[in-house]
Amino acid sequence: MYVRRKSDAWEALAPAKLNLYLEVLGRRTDGFHELETLLAPIRLFDRLSWSPRDDHGSAEFSLAYHPTSAAELIRLAPANEHNLAWRAAELLARTAGFEPHGTFTLTKRIPIQAGLGGGSSDAASALMLANRAWGIDYPTAKLSELAAQLGSDVPFFLAGQTAICRGRGERVEPIDDFPRLNVVVVAPRDGVSTADCFRKLAAPAWEGAPATPVAGRLAELIDLLRRGSLRAAMQRIGNSLQAPARQLCPAIERLGIAFAALGCYAHQLTGSGSAYFGIMRSARHARQAAAMLTAANLGTVFTTATCR
Repeated sequence: MYVRRKSDAWEALAPAKLNLYLEVLGRRTDGFHELETLLAPIRLFDRLSWSPRDDHGSAEFSLAYHPTSAAELIRLAPANEHNLAWRAAELLARTAGFEPHGTFTLTKRIPIQAGLGGGSSDAASALMLANRAWGIDYPTAKLSELAAQLGSDVPFFLAGQTAICRGRGERVEPIDDFPRLNVVVVAPRDGVSTADCFRKLAAPAWEGAPATPVAGRLAELIDLLRRGSLRAAMQRIGNSLQAPARQLCPAIERLGIAFAALGCYAHQLTGSGSAYFGIMRSARHARQAAAMLTAANLGTVFTTATCR
């Protein structure tokens, strides 16, 4: 998350994320699912700006679209009080006993219904930006409490780095010394409903378990990544939502076949999809692969990397 002041205005860049590992452990009694996932922010950003209003009136919110965005999926984003960024700013103001003011403009580039976390990242950026712009100055711990009320992935984006997330996603354990990964992401024209994907998975009931340290496959994945053993590490990535998402969105099957022919370290779905990504051998390899995927007309292609 990047927040900066520009004269009397403020601006935040809200990154997308990739699930390098995602295990659904079971269905909880509260309707959520117990998860264990490794999330990495990537250099694909929405932009949120705030500026004061000349008339000092109440807050306004507008939505714009980046020219290179995946328009078919972007235009599903709500532009009113249902937008998660707007709800985040209102929650912060209400909690602080503060009257929201100024003009917010959210410029979308991250596709929605793609498993890239754009809405959650926008909400986290709204909390951080409005916290500074309005002079509320809550500490990160307080913002994280509010973030957990807004959505499962929102606390992760406040952490600003690769992290293990547990529970429904709100328990965040940042991971230091994480390497830069060159990635290519493709967002097909059709999205996947997260709720439909979880219903399709039909996970068993979660009976609870005591908190334990990271173990097994996920621990090996993190250790190998830190040591720079990318080829070995990529044998341990995985996403238990990929099979049900593939049933809901046939484009995911085609993307898997296309990435398998590119010689990347590994490839898989992020979140519940529909975006699909590959870990490439180098930045040059990523650019070459992106050109081939663009020519195949499988969706909107992004060449990017994980954030350090």
